[in-house]
Amino acid sequence: MSLFVSTMMPSLPNELWWNIFAHAVPFGGDLAVVEPSSEQLYPFFQGSFSGFSDTHFVSTQLALWKSWDITVLNLMRVSRLWRGLAEPFLYSALYVEQEWRLRRFIDSIKEKPRQAEQLRTLVVMPRSINGLTKPFCDGLVLQVLGLCHGVTAVVMESPMSSSPLYLFESHGSSRRLRLLSALGLLRDEFPVFMINFNNCATLQVLELSVHDVGGRTLSSFPEHITFPSLHTLVLGYLDPISLGIVGKWELPSLKELSIARWSPLQSIALIPLIQQSYERLEFLAVSTHSFYDRKLNDIIRTPLIHLKHLTLGIPTPTQPFPPTQLAAKLVLCHVVTFGVYRVGWITLGSIHAWVRFLTYMPHLRSVLTDVTTSLLEECLKNSLPLLDFLRSFEEVLEARGVAFKGVTNDRSSFVPIKLLQRDSLEVSTSLFSHNSRLISKILYQNGNLPLDNGNANKQ
Repeated sequence: MSLFVSTMMPSLPNELWWNIFAHAVPFGGDLAVVEPSSEQLYPFFQGSFSGFSDTHFVSTQLALWKSWDITVLNLMRVSRLWRGLAEPFLYSALYVEQEWRLRRFIDSIKEKPRQAEQLRTLVVMPRSINGLTKPFCDGLVLQVLGLCHGVTAVVMESPMSSSPLYLFESHGSSRRLRLLSALGLLRDEFPVFMINFNNCATLQVLELSVHDVGGRTLSSFPEHITFPSLHTLVLGYLDPISLGIVGKWELPSLKELSIARWSPLQSIALIPLIQQSYERLEFLAVSTHSFYDRKLNDIIRTPLIHLKHLTLGIPTPTQPFPPTQLAAKLVLCHVVTFGVYRVGWITLGSIHAWVRFLTYMPHLRSVLTDVTTSLLEECLKNSLPLLDFLRSFEEVLEARGVAFKGVTNDRSSFVPIKLLQRDSLEVSTSLFSHNSRLISKILYQNGNLPLDNGNANKQ
């Protein structure tokens, strides 16, 4: 292989080989330019639900990054020419779980200074060992950002990782950012971010959760805060003070909005933000709770022409019903992709309401759920009516030619769920290939087939 490639390579310019490698290594590790799939339960983060204490997104990206590295290493082994062309791809992303990786990366950059400009994505998410997580040294992360001037995407969690204070204060590194995921901000971190918001004028995607702003008052922040380029905003848990601040942001380019939690008394502070962006929204992910807020209902009485993707989350096991207000129907009239998460909380008494809810979406083409093997195990253990819900949905969707899908265990992609007969359950092998015994047990408990080794692997 190496000899063959070596004799053929001189006929192609290096620029062409570079483009070939770029296709072989998807995205180049740059989260800031990754185009989201048309099928998503959550803005930008395909099948996961990020925000408060959730690392599904990071773990998925880490798995992808490791696979890219393997591809690049294989390309580098072909010849000296390919090694020189492919090596920069090894430096396009840095996913840090332990502090030693930061130190090793810094040492590598010092040996090969030209590779410093290749880094685009920095993810700092410490690994927990025996339930304890050791924070990273602030100086190491700051050193990486000081050496690598091309970083456009940063994901980090506080206080588990280094405090992002220095990132918010920096004029150099923060002004280049197009994607920022700042989770669990504490004390002075959110106030410093707000005071220096002009440093982040290039931000296009922002994920934010704030646990405590240390008793700061509203007067501590600028009156007018504008993120001119921000098109995707993902809000996790926000404490009351930060809710009031975010609700007053001016986001003239916002098209995708996700609000993980809705409290009738506190989340009302987000109404101004929703009102100014409402008619531009193309993707919306909210809790069904939000549709029962009186002030929000006043906003959604206008049909949403641009809204094609909607995800609804069930807030609690005691509130498993979809919204039934007339205003909610106006939100759904142009929806093409509809997502439901926390499906395991749907009860027997609410199934009919969900089936009727589907009729409000005449242009529907795909229904996505968070059904995974682990969710099936939970439903089986707690006798939840998941199977009845799936059967009811499949019957209605199949008649309309609408795709019905669940998410893979690593939450990286969606695969079809097929319920071909009323008395048996068949699901895509790629979705539940790791637990065929569980499927057979479910079928057995529903009286569909005997529980033996031969049937355990039937699909």
